[in-house]
Amino acid sequence: MSKPLPIVLRCGDALQPKVRYVFDTLFMARGIPVAYYDTPPVEGPWILYGDAIEASRLPDGCLAAAHCPNAWRLFEGTDDVDSADPNDGLPLVFPQRAANLEMPHIPFDLAANAFYFLSSWTERRTRKAEQTRRLYPDSAFARLEIPQDIVDRYLETLDGSLQQVCERLGRIDWRRSVWPKGASYALVLSHDVDFVPYGFWDIAKQGAKTVLRHLVRQRDPKDAVLAAKGLGLALLHRQDPYGCVPEIIAREKKLRVRSSFQVAVARRHPVDVNYRIEDDPIRDYLRTILEAGFDLCLHGSYSSTEHPDRYLEEAALLTRRLARPLGSRQHFLSFDYDTLFTAQERAGILYDMSMGFPDRSGPRTGFSHPYFPYCLPDDRPYNVLQIGLFLMDVTLRSYQGLKGEAAWRAIRHTLDGLQRKGGCASAVWHPIVFGGARDPGYDRLYWDMIRYTHETGGLATDGRTVNEFWRRRAQAYASFNRTFRPPVPHLDAASAIPQGG
Repeated sequence: MSKPLPIVLRCGDALQPKVRYVFDTLFMARGIPVAYYDTPPVEGPWILYGDAIEASRLPDGCLAAAHCPNAWRLFEGTDDVDSADPNDGLPLVFPQRAANLEMPHIPFDLAANAFYFLSSWTERRTRKAEQTRRLYPDSAFARLEIPQDIVDRYLETLDGSLQQVCERLGRIDWRRSVWPKGASYALVLSHDVDFVPYGFWDIAKQGAKTVLRHLVRQRDPKDAVLAAKGLGLALLHRQDPYGCVPEIIAREKKLRVRSSFQVAVARRHPVDVNYRIEDDPIRDYLRTILEAGFDLCLHGSYSSTEHPDRYLEEAALLTRRLARPLGSRQHFLSFDYDTLFTAQERAGILYDMSMGFPDRSGPRTGFSHPYFPYCLPDDRPYNVLQIGLFLMDVTLRSYQGLKGEAAWRAIRHTLDGLQRKGGCASAVWHPIVFGGARDPGYDRLYWDMIRYTHETGGLATDGRTVNEFWRRRAQAYASFNRTFRPPVPHLDAASAIPQGG
């Protein structure tokens, strides 16, 4: 492992867990190990986070990042910001600046701005009691006209400033991190099992609903005809066009990829799944996932976070009927933030893939890498890794009305963004679209997505692979492994960098 980057924090003790969390989260995305100290190291590069910094008195090896105490006061209450400073293309929700800092130093409080988005402050502080789903128009991104990848942009600013310091010193201490198998980015493949037909009549009813959906809601008679044709061919050949779990597994095994399957076990709400895990034929059908060595996850029901025990009950039932799940995604992306992650910790869920917008592709927290959500009441990260949901068949077809080449351009645009950033996100394609009788062409889009990921140097894999990889990396960061403290040479306290004023 590379030598850790020293960071000296000059802020109150009560604030340090949040500041460390931000720096750890951002630098972990770059694969740069960090360590925190009270006094500066003998040589750079290193980072000084503090207020009233006198730039003229900083050594060449120091990158100063402004700490603006007023920027953090919002997090002491329940208010939200009502505007953002455009800041020449790098919007800030906290525009306070240190007047005497210039590039490559960072004159605004990058940590406070990043924490606002990484902590999902808006949706946790403005959610109504009955609201369990967040659409893009409700988000801080839409309200404040901020790009969805804003935390990525903060990371690019931080990384770029650090590289300038390294170049000035004639040193290259850290190389760009890579994913397993040397991949430049990663895409987690997943399937939410929302419908499993019990027999002919379930297939026939789903077929009728699908045709009506295309005719009435989407006003697309061509897709209605294609879906009806797909249904007819499936019935003619005595095939199930809507379950498709064994067929997906067989095709993915041929491609040498593995995906995560989210299986639901509760029917508490009208939009929950149609099947019952208690039924032995259903259990035996879904056991195919385990027998093939694929990743079994919990698909939490629509209202599973309305009461803390509901999610725990569902995790326990899936464990009894099939196996203990390590991953999860919420049905309809419906959840209460803190209830979900608290329940997941209690249930032993290690990673989740629920943080995404149903109606828009891309990040929900401004970040294109896995991260640990933050527990505000306990002032610590949750021990649940979040692999954000960036792509979903329902988003593209039902919300955005895309199909064919237009849908493919949207998919490719998202994958190209991940590749540029070296990031990782999840995609979900529901099994119901793979039989040619639901959303014609969307099965082909999924296989094209895997092919394009491989062609562009990416890794298409399951959630458990990314979870294991990211948790190994997390051991080098204080926020996620508080026992890690590598040695580094220090100046004595009397020779610490002086403050201005």
